[in-house]
Amino acid sequence: MSFFSVRRAVLVGCAALLITGAARFGVHKFLSSTRGKAMVADRLGTAFGMPVEVSEVSVQDGESSFGFRVMDPADPKAEVLNVPSASTDIGTTDFVTGRVAPSTLHVKNPALTLRISTDGNVLTPIPSLPGTSEAFPAVVVDGARLSIRQEGRLAFAVSGVNVKFTPIGERIVVSGAVKDTKWGSWSITGEFRGDRAGWVELACPNAPLDRQLLETVPFLPSDAFEDVELMGRAAVKARLTLTATRDIQPSVEIRPTVALFGVPLGPCFRLVPTSDGYYFEPIR
Repeated sequence: MSFFSVRRAVLVGCAALLITGAARFGVHKFLSSTRGKAMVADRLGTAFGMPVEVSEVSVQDGESSFGFRVMDPADPKAEVLNVPSASTDIGTTDFVTGRVAPSTLHVKNPALTLRISTDGNVLTPIPSLPGTSEAFPAVVVDGARLSIRQEGRLAFAVSGVNVKFTPIGERIVVSGAVKDTKWGSWSITGEFRGDRAGWVELACPNAPLDRQLLETVPFLPSDAFEDVELMGRAAVKARLTLTATRDIQPSVEIRPTVALFGVPLGPCFRLVPTSDGYYFEPIR
């Protein structure tokens, strides 16, 4: 190879590096700008099906991070989800090449707020899960807070929620735990399909039977616990089934942990649906 050929190859290589570097710098600068944030907000809004406000975007090699808020379409001032910090495995090169499809998503300290009517209907829009033909990233959520405000009663609030959403075939498997100072420690299991139908189950072997806390539990009538003997603590299993039409069907079992010679001191209860709502009936 001649000297001129070598020099040309070196120059072409250097030019390619400069162009790639300039492209990366341009992408980083653009995404950090007001227009860039608006573009990211538009893409997130399309994914959620709800308005999104982006507060921060940072793109590096192999990773990007951002903060955003999801707003209620019926009330642009009402915040549904606040994510102060999230990161994905999408980097500068992915934006340059147009491959913007994350395989992982890590969300830290998000706050979710839902509104419910007095008769238990969810007023806050719930985003659709991706269809089975769409890629769903593996999602890890750390330190989440959940607030559910039902008309006519005190807000239900729980913090310390750590949960994972793992795509397995056509299912999204849910796993995790809750460590809340008032509600105690709970395990989380569940799964969803692409049509949003699925279930989530929370279980605690030694939950507090505090009447004031229990009366904030959403979807149940405020007087649901009036005929229940609340003694100390209990093993509680609560399951929420979500249908494809967005109906939520709860089931709850309460088994007191205080026992004498292995026999619970106090009856066990199960949530029973009726045409007028729900009530607890004793079980053994």
